[in-house]
This record gives sequence, C-alpha cells and structure tokens, in this order.
Amino acid sequence: MKKNIFALLCFFGVNSAALAQTAPATTTTSTSTTTPPPAEQKVTVFGFVRNDVYYNTRRNLDLRDGALSVYPSDATNLPIKDAAGTTLTNNLNDDNNAIPQLGYSAIITRLGIKFAGITAFGAKASGMIETDFFGITNGTAGTSGGGTENLLRLRHAYAALDWDKTQLLVGQYWNPNFIPKCFPATTAFSTGIPFNPFGFIPQVRLTRKLSSDISLMGMLFGYDIAGFSPAGTFQAGTGVDAKKFAGMPSFATQLGFENKKILATVGIEGNTIRPRITDTQNPSTGVYGGTGSTNLSKNISTDLFTLNLLAFAKLTTNNFTLKAYTNYGQSYTQYVGLGGFAEYRDVTTGAWKYVAQNQLNLWGELTSTKSKKYQPAIFVGYLQNMGLSSPINKSSVSGSTLAFLGRGISTSRVFDNMLRISPRLDIYSGKMKFSLEYEYSSMLWADTDGTVVSATGDIPQSTSFKAGTSNLARSFNAINHRLGAVIIYNF
Repeated sequence: MKKNIFALLCFFGVNSAALAQTAPATTTTSTSTTTPPPAEQKVTVFGFVRNDVYYNTRRNLDLRDGALSVYPSDATNLPIKDAAGTTLTNNLNDDNNAIPQLGYSAIITRLGIKFAGITAFGAKASGMIETDFFGITNGTAGTSGGGTENLLRLRHAYAALDWDKTQLLVGQYWNPNFIPKCFPATTAFSTGIPFNPFGFIPQVRLTRKLSSDISLMGMLFGYDIAGFSPAGTFQAGTGVDAKKFAGMPSFATQLGFENKKILATVGIEGNTIRPRITDTQNPSTGVYGGTGSTNLSKNISTDLFTLNLLAFAKLTTNNFTLKAYTNYGQSYTQYVGLGGFAEYRDVTTGAWKYVAQNQLNLWGELTSTKSKKYQPAIFVGYLQNMGLSSPINKSSVSGSTLAFLGRGISTSRVFDNMLRISPRLDIYSGKMKFSLEYEYSSMLWADTDGTVVSATGDIPQSTSFKAGTSNLARSFNAINHRLGAVIIYNF
C-alpha cells in the first residue's frame, strides 16, 4: 500500500515525504500514563474515466478539440449592402461554418487525491489535488488538435482548515461564480457554458457560519488559469498578465442560506485588469500614442474595473431537483463566457480608455430523481448582450482606434442573445453512468451598432456594443443541433 501511495504522489509531482507519517513516540510519565498517538492522516484516491461522442450540425467556437463547445459560429460570406440598402452579394449558401462535426474525446477523464484526518492550528485540516487531461491551450483555430490536449492540467490544489464555525481555504479552487452545490449536471461538459461561469483560480477564501442555516463567505483571488483568461489582445501578454500588472486582488462575497431542501445565495464580485502597461508620449505636448524620435516610452497605469452580481437557488425533494441561476456583470469572458470591453484612444490626450460591456446570464435545470437508475432532466440557458456600461462619443475617439475585445464581439460583428435547450437521460448502474443528450443552441448575430453614429455623435448607452433592437443589420441566427453520448466509470 505504501508503494502505491508513493507512486501516486510522484504522479502529482509532490514530495512524498510531506505526507509521510513518522512513528509516534511513546512518552512514559512518573504515573505510567501514555501520550495518545497523533491522528493518522488519511489519503483517498478518486476520479473517473470518461469517454464522449458528439455530433454537431454546425461548426462552433469550441475549446480543447471540440470537447468544450461554447456557441454556434456566425455565418461567413454574409450579404453585403450599399448605402441605399440594396443587396450587392448574398453568399449564405457558401457559409463555411455550415458543416457538421463528429468528435470523440476522453480528455475530461480525471484523477485526484484527498487528504484529511489531522489537526493544525486547532482546526481540522484537509485538502485536495485534482487533475484532468484537458491541457491549457487550444490548437490552431478551425482545426483539431495541435494544442495541449491530452496533457495533464491542474484543476484544484488547496488546503483547508475547519474550526467550529469558520473555514479557511487557500489554494486553487472554483471561481466565486461557479457553485459546486448548484451547477448544471448536463451530459456534455460544455452545455452549461457560457451561461454558468467556469474556471479555477488561486484564492484565499474565508467562510463563517452566522447560524445553523446562514453563512457569509469572503474571498480575495488572483488571475484565472492561462487557458481561460480573457479573450482579446493585451499588450501585457495574456489576460492573466493583465490581472497581474493591475496589482489589485479581485474580491467576492456571498451570503447564503442552506438546509436539507433549500440552497439560496446572493453575491457580488469585483475585478481589476490593466490591458496595457507601456505607451509612447510626446514630452513637449504630453500627448500619448505618437511615433518618431521625439517620443519617449512611458509606463502607464490605466485600469478597467468590472463588477458582477450573482443569485441562485436550489430545491431538493424526494422526486426532483430544481436549480435556478442568474448573474449580471462585466467580466465573464475570463470564465469561458461571452462579452468583454471596448478600448480607444482619447482624441485630445491620446491616452487609452476602456469601457466594459454588460451581460445578463440565466439558466435553469429540472432533474427527476424519483428513480435511482433512470433520471431524465432538462436544461435551459439564455444570455443577453446588454451593451456598454457607458456611452462612447465618436467625437472623443482618436482616428480608428476604437476596438472591441472579448468573445463573440468585434468591431464589426457582435452577438445579441443566445438560447440553449437541452433535454437528457442519465442511466446509473453501480459505479457507472451512461447519458444521452440533445442540445439546441441558437445565437443571434448582427453588425455592431458601434458602426452606427447618431446625429449627436454618440453611441446610445442602451444599445452600444450590441446588435440593438430596432435595426439588426445583416442579422443571422446561427443554430446548432448537438447529439451527445457519455459513459463514465467512477472510482
């Protein structure tokens, strides 16, 4: 058994000596009493072997060789119209994304260890290390493979101390928007994404029980792992660097209620990023962004602060489980979500400015638990682009520097909303689970209204950075039908 534990710890790259227990020393007093031995540390191996087969009727934006499908891709060769609205070309029949996909994957397979059983600082100590084979980078866009798929990735690595009413958790664990007790239990790994934020982050989390049913959680956390950083181009490197150079920890707090039947929580989260860290400046005029021998390189410290609001509830009965979840905010791209922010140079000072995009995410799931063997369920998700958090006056933008960074958004095209409906059937037998799922996904695309200038030169706040409601220019509703089958062996 000791050899097996030693081999497992080497597999995770940790020092086996850190978990080894020395033989307890026996101390005899004058009264012949014996000091009780220290508690024995318990190490448990867990995980599952998982294989997925899926079929898409349309090409999607996906990660990790198609195992994580985010949304149906926009059409290529869209109709082009002149200023009078006359259609010049219409090549929708040549849409390069209107092709099916058939995929197989085993990279979601997981392996982990849990350790507990000892005390430290007057608290019960525990922890976990968990990996999968998902990798942290994707292959070339539009192709399969070529990234780090099939390579080990660190999911969770944390230690926790539990006192009577307080828990301190330090390490890498779920982001504050992902709730382990209330997340979509869909067959496909990706069905709940992008409606339910996903990703793991290094953090310090403190949870305090205020009563038997009510708890308060507060946490400080840093950058997300590299594979799920904000989608966009940052001078600082990746979205991970954009958080690092901001020099400010992100924060979150949640107030929760939980008993045997009901789980409900509300929360708030704040993030700060610094997309650019250097610029050029004319020493005479003080204007940024110039070129030439008279301009000097200068460090800059312009940050973007984003805010997220969260609410969810879960009802558990003998016959069914009902989950409902919503969040509204501005930084979901770092959690494998959609949206992002706009950036531009100020026409007077040349300095970079940033405006975040608002987004509403909703999902619900109903699972029948009357039978322990056959459990049908349905998942429904919806998200809405709510536009920029503040208007941008075109007269304040220097030249063509206005750009939109994130997922599902660009200078010319942007998503308006997305709907997903996904029924499934889970079949259980002992340690094994077999699931069948159908997924309908509809994404509405259109030209961004950032290209539309009003008489006053403003992009209206209510429709900025989105497709708008009255004029969906060159709109296209991308629809994907996905069939999936999954078999899992838990251990």
